[in-house]
Amino acid sequence: MIYGFSLLFVLLCLVTGLPALRKLFRMRKIKRNCATTTGEVISSKSSLGWLWTSTFGGVSRPLIRYHTPDGKELILEVVSSSMYTYRRYETGASEEIIYDQDRPGRAYARSEWGAALRELWIAGGSLVVAVALWVVGRALNLPF
Repeated sequence: MIYGFSLLFVLLCLVTGLPALRKLFRMRKIKRNCATTTGEVISSKSSLGWLWTSTFGGVSRPLIRYHTPDGKELILEVVSSSMYTYRRYETGASEEIIYDQDRPGRAYARSEWGAALRELWIAGGSLVVAVALWVVGRALNLPF
């Protein structure tokens, strides 16, 4: 039984950690040649509807409008690939946007960096719990 819980925590680590790592690598690429601007949240609703997606964790896809220095208006859709719904974007609020100077369409909201780091810490913690449970099971010679 303890090994089953250990495997569940490993699964939680993978489900949380892999999307967070993917997001962090993407953000690091953008950060190499970045500029910052301020954007306005123009929509904070889910494009699929909250009732239909509530079973899957209430997916939200807010839209943030921002302008580049040359006057081009772009829209950033923040896609949360996390099962943790801590971030809330209010319509009309301003958000800091970091974008690639060469390709301004590649951008992210600054708050997403902290959220990805938090999810990476959660994944690391679940991996530590999984290893601890496995070691306890082996130390007590519990059957598989």
